[in-house]
Amino acid sequence: MTDLPSSTQLIPFSRSPMKDMFFEAGAYAEALARLQLMVANSGLGVLTGEVGSGKSTLLRRLGQTLDPVRYQMIYLSRAGMKPRDFYGELLRELGEEPPFSLAKSKRLLEHVLTDRSIQGKKFLILVIDEAQDISPSMLLELRFALNHQMDSASLFSIILVGQPELRRTLRMNKYEAIAQRIHLQYHLSGLNVQETAAYIRHQMKNASMTTPVFSDSALALIHSETKGIPRLINTICTHALYEAKRNGSEVVEDAQIGRILADAERQRGTAM
Repeated sequence: MTDLPSSTQLIPFSRSPMKDMFFEAGAYAEALARLQLMVANSGLGVLTGEVGSGKSTLLRRLGQTLDPVRYQMIYLSRAGMKPRDFYGELLRELGEEPPFSLAKSKRLLEHVLTDRSIQGKKFLILVIDEAQDISPSMLLELRFALNHQMDSASLFSIILVGQPELRRTLRMNKYEAIAQRIHLQYHLSGLNVQETAAYIRHQMKNASMTTPVFSDSALALIHSETKGIPRLINTICTHALYEAKRNGSEVVEDAQIGRILADAERQRGTAM
């Protein structure tokens, strides 16, 4: 009989932030190691990937690995973010009311960060999410936001997180001054077929579920349909677990995955 996890168990294929559910292998292990190195050396980092490729999960895992006594991670996310938004939101996160003047906001932020450094307060890691949508003026402003650190100890790190178009944007000539300041750049592509199978088994194992077992043909079909994108894998596997529970199946076969995919096409209205 196929058992689903109880309320006290980890749930496989969920968006759980728990560290045991993080698949620390392959590209994800490499990306995490590079992000940790960037944080240790401070500076500007860029993390890109397709929608659902695991960027947010990776950043949550990065936060879990950092010493909370030494580091503070701040998330900023606003479509079309402009310099005024950046300085205003950051100052509010630091407990300061931003002045109306952009120039005064810049000076206040530098004063606050310098003061924090002198007092030995937590090192800041700024994560700008959906960075492909921030304004051109904000991308150019990053050069000035980082410039004041040139002659002193670095006061913060910035990680730009976005979809693949962010990489294309940063290759444009007008952003060359920003591109030269990037200490780390990493693109998350989908898992390969072996990593997809390992990811699914990892999720099941950490939820203490031994059944149903995904057959090799089912695993291959899941990879083929998802291109190894974890969010898509999670969706298909969640449906497969509930169908297996309903049918009392001990094994998930490719035919079952095919039915789930066909039903998804019908629900979207894209079935032929």
